Amino acid sequence: MMKKRAIIVGIVLIVTSLSGVSAQDDAKLRARVAALYEKVDRALEAKDLEGFMSFLTDDYQSIFVGSDRKSIQSVLRIRFMGFSELRAGHTIHEVTRSGNIVKAISDQILEGRSSNKAWEVLDQSTIIDLLIQQSDALKFARSAEIDRNRLNKINGRTYKDDQIGLSFTAPPNWIIIPTKWESPVERNVFVVAPDLTSTAVLGCVQTNAVSGKQAAEADETMGKAISLQGRYKLIKTGAIRVSGHEGYEIESEFFIPFDRERHRWRVYFNAGGALYPFCFDAIPFKQWDQVKDGFQFILNSVRVPN
Repeated sequence: MMKKRAIIVGIVLIVTSLSGVSAQDDAKLRARVAALYEKVDRALEAKDLEGFMSFLTDDYQSIFVGSDRKSIQSVLRIRFMGFSELRAGHTIHEVTRSGNIVKAISDQILEGRSSNKAWEVLDQSTIIDLLIQQSDALKFARSAEIDRNRLNKINGRTYKDDQIGLSFTAPPNWIIIPTKWESPVERNVFVVAPDLTSTAVLGCVQTNAVSGKQAAEADETMGKAISLQGRYKLIKTGAIRVSGHEGYEIESEFFIPFDRERHRWRVYFNAGGALYPFCFDAIPFKQWDQVKDGFQFILNSVRVPN
C-alpha cells in the first residue's frame, strides 16, 4: 500500500513539475514575442524602415489578400513622409505554439501627427501574426486582421457560427482565422494551409436573389477580366452538391497584377435563404496538389441550414 501511494505521489509530482515547465516555457515565449513587438514599435516611431523590414521574413505576406514586403514598404514610406512624429503600441492577448509556428494575437495601434497638431489614429486593429524561428530570432511570416469576438466559435479544429449557420472542420495543422477582411461576404473565415500561403475562405451572403451558379460565374468573369493577359486558364465548371444542397463549382488559374498567381476552386451554393460563397486558393499554382485534399476535407465537413 505504501509503495502504491509512493508511486501515485511520484506521478503527481512529475505531472506538477511538467506543468511548471510548460508554464515557464509559455511565459518565456510570450516574453520573446513582447520583446519583438517592442522592437517593431520603436522602429516605427524612429521611422527606421530598414530596421522594421528586418523583422519580416523574405516571403512575408498578408494572408490571402496579397500584401507583401514591397507593398508594406510603400505604405510605410508614405506614412513616414506624411507625419513628423509616430507612436506605436501592441497589447498582447494570446501567444500559442502550433508546431513550428508561433501564433500571436494582439491589439495594435499606430498614430501620427504633424508639427504641433493633435495625434491622429492611422491604424487600430486586432491582428494575428504567424511567427517562425529564423536563426536565433522570431520573424513575422504571415499576418491578418482577426475578429476576436468570433474566436469562441473555434473548438479544436471545428468552427461553428450559428449567426450564419455555418460549421466546418479543418484538417490537422491548418489554422482557422475568423477575419475582418472587408468584402460583401459576411463573417469571413480564413483556413490557412500548412504552407502558410494557400487559404480557404468561407462565408455567407444573406440573399435569395442570386443562385450559386450566377454568383460563381460572375465572380469568375471578374477574375478573368482583371487577370494578366495570357495568364488565365479555365480548368473545369459544373454542378456540385454541398451538405445536401445543389451548388456550382469553377476551377481556374489566374494572375492578378500586384497580387499573386492562384489556382482557385470556387464553390457557391444556396441554403436556408442564404448564398454561401467558398474560395479555395492554392498560392502559387504549384501548391494545388499539396493542398487540394485539405480543401476537399473542409468542403466535405461543411454543414449549413436546410
